[in-house]
Amino acid sequence: MIEIEVPATSANLGPGFDCLGIALSLSNIVRIKRAARTYLTGCPSQWAGEDNLLLRSFRHACSILQTSVPEIAVEFVSNIPPARGLGSSASLAVAGAAAALLFHTGAEAGTEVDYSAFLHRPENLDFLLRAAADIEGHPDNAAPAMYGGFTAAALAGRKIIVSHSSAPEHWHFEACIPDFNLETSVARKALPDVYPRADVVHSLSHAVLTALAIQKADLTMLGRVCEDRIHEPYRRPLIPDFEIVETACRAQNAAAVWISGSGPTILAVFDTSAPEKINKSLASDIAERALHSWHIIPLQADNLGIRAHQVRQEEPSV
Repeated sequence: MIEIEVPATSANLGPGFDCLGIALSLSNIVRIKRAARTYLTGCPSQWAGEDNLLLRSFRHACSILQTSVPEIAVEFVSNIPPARGLGSSASLAVAGAAAALLFHTGAEAGTEVDYSAFLHRPENLDFLLRAAADIEGHPDNAAPAMYGGFTAAALAGRKIIVSHSSAPEHWHFEACIPDFNLETSVARKALPDVYPRADVVHSLSHAVLTALAIQKADLTMLGRVCEDRIHEPYRRPLIPDFEIVETACRAQNAAAVWISGSGPTILAVFDTSAPEKINKSLASDIAERALHSWHIIPLQADNLGIRAHQVRQEEPSV
């Protein structure tokens, strides 16, 4: 049995629309083994059918590899909330493709194989990214989920170009997660078809500086340049309490605040030695003023990306 762990991600990071992403210290875990028939455990019944995202990615990756699709048993331990803008779907798409690759190569049957190192080989990362992006439609969440840390990704025809670097480990993130979801399809429909040239130039320049700020671990610069004009102005009205949450984050001296992915999660970035105090104060402030219930989770960057290892059959399930 193979256990695959894939981190949560925050895409866009303000102006880096459909391009920039960062991996976070929250993860989905799946355990997969060959079986007489395919079945799923640990996921809600509405997602336990043949259209399950992991199964679709697994089958798609098998087709790319031109290999037969084996019957599998899958156990889910889902820690990333779905439809909240934290890369839950990307984590499953990546895990499904990784499982297909491990089964195809026979690596899953080996006892001395370093599965994580195997998956992080350049040629295997390329395969996983292409397969997951086919399912996801764009690589901004899949790339950091695989590589870990900070990534910039762009489509060039059928190829995906990725730049990867470690994310600052001393930065502290607060994920403000509401009790309502926001489907990506709805969030995308809110965007205009045409933008003023000034807004495009603004976001292009600010996206470049956002990437440089993260690579240089310059949180002051990040706070100055992560403003967006391409998607956030149009998605904020879709997120009740947005201004209340943003104001609360700023009151705790957040250097940067952005909509995570397509929302509705709001991610704030801090440079602090007292994350527990910030988390407690932020949760109290938002609970006092917001109309909805918000769960505030303290996080750090995840620089490991996808990892996997073999689990003995007699070990208890997670």
